[in-house]
Amino acid sequence: MGKARYWNVWWTLTVISAALTIGVAILEALGVFRDLGIVVSVGALALTVLFGLTASTRSSLGEFRGEVIPRLDQTIALHERSLALHERTLALLDERLPRPAA
Repeated sequence: MGKARYWNVWWTLTVISAALTIGVAILEALGVFRDLGIVVSVGALALTVLFGLTASTRSSLGEFRGEVIPRLDQTIALHERSLALHERTLALLDERLPRPAA
């Protein structure tokens, strides 16, 4: 029973910006960009971190919706059935046990 997976565009943007960061760092080391390379590298690194955080949050929330919430609903339903059973047991005990003399 496999579930349909979706394409998380944020992971793709994370990989692209990480590759850009590596490329800029290599070009900076070769002296192509000079001082501009440092600024571009820092900007690309910031984008990589931002896209990565967004991607992981989206993936986590998707798993939470797909896995945790249905199980939480099952747990609540089980608790409600258990509570109803306890209430019926108490009513039956109250009906059948003798009342204490006052």
